[in-house]
Amino acid sequence: SLYVSEYFSQSAQKLSFYSWYGNAKLFHFRVPEDTVLLRWLLQASRGKGPECTNMEITVHFRYGAPPVINPLGTDFPANATVRPSYSISITLSSAVQNTTFVNVTTPAAGDWFIAAHLPEAAGRIEVKGFSTPCPYMFQADMFVLRLTDMPVLEPGVAMPQTVVSPAKALHVKVFVPKHAAVMQLELWNCVTSGQKACAVRVVLGSITLPQSFQRIVTCVGKVNCSLALDSPPWEKWLQIMVESLGAANASVSVEMLASFRACRPGSTSSFLNFSSLNQSQTGPRPGSTGAAGSPTLSTGETSRNASDQRSFCLQNQPVVREDLDVVSVRYRLLNGPSVPVNSLSPTLLLLNLNTGMDSGGSLVISLLLNKTSMSLTNATVVACVSAASPVLSLNATHNCST
Repeated sequence: SLYVSEYFSQSAQKLSFYSWYGNAKLFHFRVPEDTVLLRWLLQASRGKGPECTNMEITVHFRYGAPPVINPLGTDFPANATVRPSYSISITLSSAVQNTTFVNVTTPAAGDWFIAAHLPEAAGRIEVKGFSTPCPYMFQADMFVLRLTDMPVLEPGVAMPQTVVSPAKALHVKVFVPKHAAVMQLELWNCVTSGQKACAVRVVLGSITLPQSFQRIVTCVGKVNCSLALDSPPWEKWLQIMVESLGAANASVSVEMLASFRACRPGSTSSFLNFSSLNQSQTGPRPGSTGAAGSPTLSTGETSRNASDQRSFCLQNQPVVREDLDVVSVRYRLLNGPSVPVNSLSPTLLLLNLNTGMDSGGSLVISLLLNKTSMSLTNATVVACVSAASPVLSLNATHNCST
């Protein structure tokens, strides 16, 4: 395998005491694909004057968007889902400079953000010219180790691989298709130094701070092992790392097999929606709509739609993205505003937040339960907001925090 090291640097910035989010200095990095090791070099320094005292610098990390921080300890609005950022502290005491390394193995490729700031501002009013503030500087550099020829694991095709030694792990990747519900990873015919027994550690997925969706399984004393991942991230490359747990000179040979259980998507009356759009342009035909202005269904069509819903594992509801201005976006349901929900399969609303303008914003979702049948005495609807892929089923081990 061929590894390539790359280096990314950004200029140093002067830190400020924190009174609002604008006081934090933000650094933006982009991690390349197939990166197996990420190392940040964080350098903090201060002036040498008598006004410079011991200081603690807080550094926050987050993947995908700027970090959500709360140094002032204020309360977030009600019904807000906030995931605090991963943070570390760098102390400047007797030394005027502090160098800190942060390592991340198998990091997720894409945008990473670092925010740094000093403690809360004292709030004192100082006369300009009579006091000299101490300069505190912070700089972040990034080193990455990237694999140039990472093997691709084809779904449904067994791939023989070899882990040469514990010091050098095996890295492969697999592409997760859209509408994948479950990913199954299997290890077959595992042999360690000629003995039919496994001694490996398998890591599925990449690290995304502050939280990680990695799955880890240790396979010891077995020939075959398996690992299942519910709701894998759609249309993304998923890294798989296999580490040998044997002796220093022990090599492991194994066959890897990845398979996906696809989720068959259905659309809520998609043909009728296009028919209604066509009629809205050419005018309704006599007798084609009911009293409420919606197309009427015969008894056979109603039963056929009910049977079709049972064969689908989710129902797609078309959503249109409308950019209102530079900072505001609205999502409008194409056949809304009502969303039909049934107990046979969940209804999916796909919100596109992949543009650079969406980074660092807030997503506001308002829900209103509307019973369409008077026979429903009690009705409960579960709405789950998740990133990368929808939660298609709720159980004890795979729930929805939102």
